[in-house]
Amino acid sequence: MPQITPNLTEDDGALTRACEDALIAIFERYDVDKDGALSNAELDAFAKDTNGDVFDEDARAEITEFLDLDFKGDLTLKGFLQMYNLQTSSEPEETWKDLQKHGYDTNLKLVASRSEDRDEKPKPKAK
Repeated sequence: MPQITPNLTEDDGALTRACEDALIAIFERYDVDKDGALSNAELDAFAKDTNGDVFDEDARAEITEFLDLDFKGDLTLKGFLQMYNLQTSSEPEETWKDLQKHGYDTNLKLVASRSEDRDEKPKPKAK
């Protein structure tokens, strides 16, 4: 019997609770300073881990123009979810790829940390 994967969006186009919860957890992982927004450096780290490179100038311009930013111009959680809602409505397979990159299975359960984290060698203990 084939496994049925959950939808990422509701019938009205809103992200499902499970998808939103996974995206919030990913956002919180990259919001290193815990100020509720992704600075350029935090956004770069997210983009590199997700896509292998930082966002280009066009993508940054779209983020700045169309998504929710804080008073410093940093991407808020609301903006991050807006970004994924837009992507998911047109290319759900890209959102699935992103979620899997960040350790989520097809049931939107966190099963592993990023592959880069898994591949790191344990650091020797200080004597």
